[in-house]
Amino acid sequence: MDPDAYAWAVLTVTGMIPCGRVLTSGDIAELLGCGGPRQVGRALSHSTREVPWWRVLRAGGFAANGLALRARAHYDDEGTPLRVPCDSAGPEDYRVELAGARWWPTTAEQTVIANLGATLRSTQK
Repeated sequence: MDPDAYAWAVLTVTGMIPCGRVLTSGDIAELLGCGGPRQVGRALSHSTREVPWWRVLRAGGFAANGLALRARAHYDDEGTPLRVPCDSAGPEDYRVELAGARWWPTTAEQTVIANLGATLRSTQK
């Protein structure tokens, strides 16, 4: 699979996630029907394109490694529901409440994303 095309598809999906909502890297891979969470994370980490990267989480609702503090400001601004332990060690000690924050695309948005994935898969042959 062309890594640049995959990155473009991941960034397109990331840009579709509404304010205050999130997806996991695995969700994006599932929606595209190709790749996996690590490929999604790699695409985001190597991108220079401005997208709401903080809206794409690791499994369990955790921000990308090393970016929890930067992401927290975005979550607070957007009203993203968080779980903070009662014995929290600091502002980076939290996770996003996936049950309340996970976004799922509308049927029309799913069609757009499915078409992106189909294009990626067709270039694999």
